[in-house]
Amino acid sequence: MTEAWHKTETDLDADEHAVDFWSRHREELQEGEFWADRIKKLRDAPEKRLALAIENLPLPASFREAAVATRALIRDKRKQKIEYEEELALLYWLAAVNSFSIPYSNVLKEPGYNVVESVPGKKLKGLPIFI
Repeated sequence: MTEAWHKTETDLDADEHAVDFWSRHREELQEGEFWADRIKKLRDAPEKRLALAIENLPLPASFREAAVATRALIRDKRKQKIEYEEELALLYWLAAVNSFSIPYSNVLKEPGYNVVESVPGKKLKGLPIFI
């Protein structure tokens, strides 16, 4: 299994990832702690928060959590007068990819993140995104 949706390369990879992704989430719910509960505990650890959020892309809340964590990293680097160009690029990428999603697909009768999840992440990464 590809551990992260954004690293899937083919339609088959994306399909396999979706099956594993939702199986993992069902197991976590049965154990009593969903990723959204775990991420709340990471408010003071933006690197870990970002990693957990990216692991759960393309869920809508994961884009939001990744953006919050990235902004915290930028803020920390600005305070230390350290370059944060990579974080700005990540923030832009998160916003751009999130903008490809629709709230709901009337044709498929599914939430938009299911549609985005069916597209391999590397295909979305390969789209030209201009500033």
